[in-house]
Amino acid sequence: MLIFAKLRENPENFLHRKENNVPVEIVEFLKIAGSGGLVFVVFYLYHKSSTEQMNKVIAQTFELLKTMIEQNNLALGYLQKIDTEVTNNLWCPMLKKEIGSGESNVK
Repeated sequence: MLIFAKLRENPENFLHRKENNVPVEIVEFLKIAGSGGLVFVVFYLYHKSSTEQMNKVIAQTFELLKTMIEQNNLALGYLQKIDTEVTNNLWCPMLKKEIGSGESNVK
């Protein structure tokens, strides 16, 4: 807890003292925590970065699926309109003239 006391006393110079290009406080933390502390710090940083990446992937996938659903609904609306026009014989004016108004030409 010596590290936190030093941080409260002089926060602007906390990581400026260096020993072999490594801040002294980090070296003291590693002496106190040992290899278990180092493994925990590495695990924590890895977990944090991988969680952020997964959140980005999930958000992008959600946006893509939302766009695909909108396009699917639009295509379905067009297909329903075409189906209605074919069913009511309004789709092709030339075919409508040839067939007539639905009367049979067979005698």
